[in-house]
Amino acid sequence: FGAGLFPDRPGPSDASTTLRGPFSLALRLQRGTLLGWLAGFAILGGVLGGIAQDMSGLVNSSQQLREIVAKLGAGGDVVDSFLSAMMGILGLLSAVFTVQAVLRLRAEETRLRAEPVLATRVGRVSFAAGHLTVAAAGGAALLAIGGVLAGFADGLRTGDVGGQVPRVLVAALVQVPAAWVLAGVSVALFGLLPRFAVAGWAALVACLLLGQLGPALRLPQWALDFSPFTHVPKLPGGQLAVTSIGWLVLVSALLATAGLVGFQRRDIG
Repeated sequence: FGAGLFPDRPGPSDASTTLRGPFSLALRLQRGTLLGWLAGFAILGGVLGGIAQDMSGLVNSSQQLREIVAKLGAGGDVVDSFLSAMMGILGLLSAVFTVQAVLRLRAEETRLRAEPVLATRVGRVSFAAGHLTVAAAGGAALLAIGGVLAGFADGLRTGDVGGQVPRVLVAALVQVPAAWVLAGVSVALFGLLPRFAVAGWAALVACLLLGQLGPALRLPQWALDFSPFTHVPKLPGGQLAVTSIGWLVLVSALLATAGLVGFQRRDIG
């Protein structure tokens, strides 16, 4: 009576290697979301690269469409302008993931799952850094896989896979620092103004509107400059501006640092 089919036995005395640190925990919590995003970027990159060569006839048939694509892209070759514009859209989509990954910190806090972790030897900075690493590295991985498959698909159409993959990959990766800036904004809000952390989504929507509708509405340049994606080099077809990329990385680092300092000093909950 009261016995089971199998005898009782103790569980493992040590956690698996996938749960032995803050980063491992963050990756375990967000791996499903990350894998879903990776699959989506792989499909989207392949589709965009596959239709890039078909854009010449479509864009050249409309003067207005040609002007819009030229403003969104590098402004030279139609295919390069299209790929540049599409890499910008992939950059915005990767920013959705980075903001989502950062705001998981706030969800863990409000759902009272952060306190048991922080009650151990895990420090606040280490706890937050695990999720920030997933956000930063995950956003870069999304753009990398999207760029590689877009370049591969376009290369299959043109017969130059070896030439297209590197140039489209670079065009995708230059979007990473802009996505990191939006992640930095979310970190700063989480650490300094936790109740308004959701405003990170508002910043993302503002960048989306400025980047996609700003050129079409002919907004002044000072308004467009509020979006970090405005300062990203328009590749392929444009010039690689290392200085602007460096400034974006610096701004994202400063925002993240401010957020971590605020998180260390404020109350949890």
